[in-house]
Amino acid sequence: MEKAAYDALIVGAGPAGSTAAFLLASYGLKVALLDRRDFPRPKLCGGLLTWKTIRLLETVFHITPRTLAENGVLRHAIREYRVSGRCRRGVRRTLDHPFHLVDREAYDHLLLQRAISAGADFRPGKAVASVDLKRCEVATRNGEKWTGRFIIGADGVNSRVRRALLRARKIAEPRHPGLAAALECVVPRQPGAFPDHPSIYYGFIPWGYAWSFPAKGGQILGIAALKSKAGRRIRAGFRDFLAHLDLEDTNPLPIRAHAIPYGNYLDTPGNANVLLAGDAAGVADPFLGEGIYYAHRSGQLAAQALIESRSKPESAAGLYRDGLRRVIHPELRYARAGRQIIFSLPSSLYYPVLTALLRLMPKACEETIQGQRTFRWFRKVKTLPGCPAHPSGMDPSNQRFL
Repeated sequence: MEKAAYDALIVGAGPAGSTAAFLLASYGLKVALLDRRDFPRPKLCGGLLTWKTIRLLETVFHITPRTLAENGVLRHAIREYRVSGRCRRGVRRTLDHPFHLVDREAYDHLLLQRAISAGADFRPGKAVASVDLKRCEVATRNGEKWTGRFIIGADGVNSRVRRALLRARKIAEPRHPGLAAALECVVPRQPGAFPDHPSIYYGFIPWGYAWSFPAKGGQILGIAALKSKAGRRIRAGFRDFLAHLDLEDTNPLPIRAHAIPYGNYLDTPGNANVLLAGDAAGVADPFLGEGIYYAHRSGQLAAQALIESRSKPESAAGLYRDGLRRVIHPELRYARAGRQIIFSLPSSLYYPVLTALLRLMPKACEETIQGQRTFRWFRKVKTLPGCPAHPSGMDPSNQRFL
């Protein structure tokens, strides 16, 4: 039976886990990054990067859109988008800063390679079976045990680390419970069959929306809605959406389902020296479901908390909570409030209200989605996303932490 000791055990090598691993390893800590899959691994996702995500990539990883393109990650850089209703002509606009659409399989692999290059010890095929919070130990299904001074659970919405914290009553269920159920499929692209820019559709499902994103060699089509509100209507809504796109024969389509945190973030995602990041912490935009930026940002904040608390590991969760409450939670709270206002209206009014906002204040709406403004009354941000103040004890010359 193998047993290894590390400064930090990170469960899950997606954007949250790889970000934390990269920063901690860059700082000189001994990091084990465990994942049940080897990389590159399939990952169905629209892969839309907003301005704030690009800024964070540049600041933390020194990855630019050109880097993404040179590594075969970038599919499209698109300045146009469209918002459509079920029976209405869509509102189409041009952005000041493009959306970048990436191949998530290649994107996650690139970030993982950066973490490995920084010194993280990546161990694929390590499916977590249990977590011993007292010993700070992770046991995998093949009988191995891994110990560390800290654990970061970045293992998704069905996180094993999160379950261990809940069972031990070290964390509480979110005060605003709710997940979005999402269905997605990829269909071949045909000339003129789909728009060549991201499109959002309302009117096919209550408390949710559908989407169409251009992908490499195909088109990503999906639908998501608050599960507690839409229930079993999600699959019927997706069939309706596909029929709207003249794809009525849905049997051959490889439809996949997954859950998205939809405003059910944890107020304190961790206890003592065990933290949760990304989807495991419920940090995703409650309005549109954007999760990539918040995965990176929470992984960054978790790494900061670990470094600041390395002489007192039990203080990590408190430091992490404070960072989230300062940087992420206010955005999620106001985005959730906006969702409640919009989706509490009769479904026939979703689209008219949203398009009225786009027509009356287009720049404010677009800059809020991009991260140049906050969801709190569309205020301009004072600091760039991904650029927190220096945490205590860090070398100010290390620009990756800026």
